[in-house]
Amino acid sequence: MFLHKSFITLWLIACSIFAGANSTMAQSPAVDRAVIDQTIREALRTTKRDARDQRVASPATQEEINLLDREFGQQSISGLVRQKPQQFLVSLEASGFFTSNAALAPGPESSDWVGRTGLRGAWFPKLTENINLLAMASYSLWRYADLQQLDFDDFGSQIGLQYHQGRGELAGGISRFNVWAQYRYQRLTSPWNWGNRLYENHFLETGLRKGWLLSPSVSVWLGGNAAVSVEGAPSDLRRHEYSTQAGTTWQITSKLAFTSLYRFAWFDYVQVSRNDLNHLLFMGMGYQVTTNLTAQIYVSGIFNHSDVNAFDYKALNTGLGLALSHVW
Repeated sequence: MFLHKSFITLWLIACSIFAGANSTMAQSPAVDRAVIDQTIREALRTTKRDARDQRVASPATQEEINLLDREFGQQSISGLVRQKPQQFLVSLEASGFFTSNAALAPGPESSDWVGRTGLRGAWFPKLTENINLLAMASYSLWRYADLQQLDFDDFGSQIGLQYHQGRGELAGGISRFNVWAQYRYQRLTSPWNWGNRLYENHFLETGLRKGWLLSPSVSVWLGGNAAVSVEGAPSDLRRHEYSTQAGTTWQITSKLAFTSLYRFAWFDYVQVSRNDLNHLLFMGMGYQVTTNLTAQIYVSGIFNHSDVNAFDYKALNTGLGLALSHVW
């Protein structure tokens, strides 16, 4: 009887450990997809304005560039009249992409089509000539065509301060220098189920970026970012995120621009013995259809090397998207 009970106890413990490992494996793709998506969207958002002739872009478009490029609240000057700074943004985004590795697994790889729709709002009042406050919140729905068990919802919010020099002076609307510090919160849940938390993390984040103008239509930049986790769950997925970026923007016409990016990230897991080195290679085109509508198309390669072999993966993605936004 004692041996029988001991066997049952050990079996239950083993099942619990195995279930926890499976849960972590299932949630990891959602976490990494959300981080990759954020990087790609930030890269594409620098491609809407022609710095050679600021008159081709409306004040609303210029303000959106500043917001999405972490540079907020620019005051436009028309003659001797200084317009009231715009401080609010609402954006509706829809995108879809094909991925060679939907589960971000070491193998065997399963390709799939993925759709993402999202709504975002922001407030970015100007505090001084070079400093702005940013408060932003967003909610995105991620849906897979075949692997529907990977579906998730992504909520993010942030509040912090932004400092800039030479705002929007370079090709593509990039500033010569940016630095920021903020609090950022991310929560991933099961589809339409806020209470069923897959992942949650509270970050204290800081970063900077330096840009240079190579020609009137081409600019390059280098940047770095550090996001330290101060709280999160589940413990196996809680991590600090450090990254460096190098990119270039070619403003082909007043409405069309090309962006390329390389990002190297180090994910330092807090509660478990795990470190990931993550590489992202990205190329994208952005086209400003109208003042408030932007279309994007891109291709990216992702390579993750972990000291836990189960989390090694690579993936090739190609996608397109639309963003409808209004700034006032």
